[in-house]
Amino acid sequence: MPDFLTAAQEAIFFELDGAVSCQVHDDAPYLPEGAPRNGFPYIVIGDDTGAPWDTDDTLGNNVTVTVHFWSRASGMKEVKSLMGEAYDLLNRSKLAGSGVNVVDCLYEFGSATVDPDGRTRHGVQRYRLTLQEC
Repeated sequence: MPDFLTAAQEAIFFELDGAVSCQVHDDAPYLPEGAPRNGFPYIVIGDDTGAPWDTDDTLGNNVTVTVHFWSRASGMKEVKSLMGEAYDLLNRSKLAGSGVNVVDCLYEFGSATVDPDGRTRHGVQRYRLTLQEC
């Protein structure tokens, strides 16, 4: 059985990496003491969930992937711009997944807030990928 969660994360990473105007990570770039490193803005591909939709002859999975956007620029413009870049690349796009066919990638929701530190802007988007075993 394919690893649908890993395939979905890889598909999103490979679509965004090098195509957006900042670095893309699969883990937040933090120092051991928890302080953010320099290098804002950046994107982190975060949590995911999977739900099978198998048939008698096909294995499939609906995977949701949460994408986080981090900025230290004043105002919300930069974080929202990054979110727009990701949306343009991901929503309804034909992504490439290892060992799976990515049938569709749909935008589910997004939000942008100021973190409790008062300077960090945090955007969140969630995408639903429909995957099928190749």
